[in-house]
Amino acid sequence: MGASPNWQCFLACSDEATAAPVAWYLELHDCPAFVLPLPPRCDLVPPVLVLVPGEFLHRARHIWAHADTFGDLSDGELEYLATGKLPGAAPEAHQQEDAA
Repeated sequence: MGASPNWQCFLACSDEATAAPVAWYLELHDCPAFVLPLPPRCDLVPPVLVLVPGEFLHRARHIWAHADTFGDLSDGELEYLATGKLPGAAPEAHQQEDAA
């Protein structure tokens, strides 16, 4: 039976909407990650953490450092990371029921 990973903080964020795409991007590049919301506190500590296993911390930093290799992410790429939907894709058809 393998030992459970020692999760370490990779990035502290102001909200889950910011942290989730980071964790998703790391996972997309074979680096385990998850978002951990913290309970509210009185100090100014960011309330959401992106955690990775300790043995993947260097890999996560490398992946994140090279995420901007080709310039800033486009609005479409940011939208895809945030929603998982391709920009410009046809919206899902809503089923209509006729009251006949």
